[in-house]
Amino acid sequence: MSIFNKYLCFLCLINVFLPVLTQAKSIDCIPQESNSILINPDIGITDHQTIDIRNDPNWNEPSYPETTVVYFRWYWEQLEPQKGVYNFQLIDNTLQSAQHAGKKVVIRFMTLAGLDETYYAGDPRQGKKILGIPCWLKQQLDPKTDQNCADDNSFVVDYKNPIFDKNLNDFVTAMGKRYNKNPNILRLDVGLVGTWGEWHLGTHYPDPVSTLTKRGYRNEDLLPYIDMMRKNFPDKMLTIDLGTANDNFTGPSTKNGLGWRADCFGDWSHGWNHMQDAYPETLRHIQQTTDPHIMSRWKHAPVDFEICTNMQGWAQQPDIYTPQKVEQIFDSALKLHASLFNLKSQKIPAIYQPALNDFIKKLGYRFVIKHVNISGNFKPNTPIVIKSDWTNVGSAPSYNNYPVVWRLVDKEGNVAAYFETNNDIRAWFPSQDKMTRPAIYQQNNTFVLPESLPRGRYNLEVGLVTMNTHSAVIKLAIENNHKNNWYEVTQFTIR
Repeated sequence: MSIFNKYLCFLCLINVFLPVLTQAKSIDCIPQESNSILINPDIGITDHQTIDIRNDPNWNEPSYPETTVVYFRWYWEQLEPQKGVYNFQLIDNTLQSAQHAGKKVVIRFMTLAGLDETYYAGDPRQGKKILGIPCWLKQQLDPKTDQNCADDNSFVVDYKNPIFDKNLNDFVTAMGKRYNKNPNILRLDVGLVGTWGEWHLGTHYPDPVSTLTKRGYRNEDLLPYIDMMRKNFPDKMLTIDLGTANDNFTGPSTKNGLGWRADCFGDWSHGWNHMQDAYPETLRHIQQTTDPHIMSRWKHAPVDFEICTNMQGWAQQPDIYTPQKVEQIFDSALKLHASLFNLKSQKIPAIYQPALNDFIKKLGYRFVIKHVNISGNFKPNTPIVIKSDWTNVGSAPSYNNYPVVWRLVDKEGNVAAYFETNNDIRAWFPSQDKMTRPAIYQQNNTFVLPESLPRGRYNLEVGLVTMNTHSAVIKLAIENNHKNNWYEVTQFTIR
């Protein structure tokens, strides 16, 4: 506990021992807010196609931030090499490795690669052009396909084809049956359609005619693929690509509970670019046509971004990507209430490190305890009232619930009692914008001290725990002493 915090609590404790007319005593504490970087579950910078690039024993990048989320995407052909034969091991190994590292996984399934794109080094198909769909299915869809599927990925999937639709539905059904309830999957990115799963046909057709609408697709052709994921992953949070100002599939998705994501975030190329043109135009289009409330959907579903190229690439364009411009990019993500930002597990140039550090402090949720009041007789088998004020100074809520739990710890460090609030922190929203102060969320809980509680001095500690456990997992933005994410709030004596 900080000196400042101890002093405030001490002043209140002095009052406890003064002669009073009533039995009830009261202690007030005001924790000091911390400005440290906090690495918390479900939010922040993500690893990309790797579990922990920062500490990988074979190939590491120590400049990359610590992460709690890893992002993996696979093509259908990697996961169903033969009809009905699924490569679950590829996903299982990833989930197990992430769990071992204390991380969760975001997954995307894809059906179409970029023209002439090949598999990376280390993949069993290294150097081979990516088909996207399995060879056995391509043989059914494309009469020009030979027995071995020649090293050619110029074939573009027809997403209206009923044979494609049925086989993809079988695949997604199998994936959902196995992984819908897997606790190590944070969410799934709905990427069943388009190049790289980005809901366009880029590289196969020139811009601007590479959008799905320009290629003749209507919502009735596309929304079934979103429904396919919703049906088979009913217990998982899903996100959908933002799309373009020519498309109309995003709004119906966000209205039905999906979060949204955008790739190539940070593109400030000269002329037309994503930051000045594509994203503002698309968000306006969605607001005006299919989801007038898309800008407030972040309160209940996440917003995720992926960097355009990588930060090393930015550093090679110093006329565009000054430190101030990078700070502006990160501020744009915060204004849109982002939770995750994928920097693709690449080196972070030193010139951008200060802006990134400041960004990490604000990305996702960030909880502060503003005030705690404890009152009662402080005797066994009597009530104790704990009133606490909390605020979220981050950019987004937590989309998973980590309830508040209080506990008493004796002078030997043994836990004497747990007090569960059963509250829901998912409603602890940050401020709407920089001009607005974040709301104060008050918790008013009454507990009964155990009848068998021995007399003596106790620490009162607080933690945000994994549901149905006493495992505290959230780091709080306060300076108080803590161990295993349990934070000391004050001390008192049981008489």
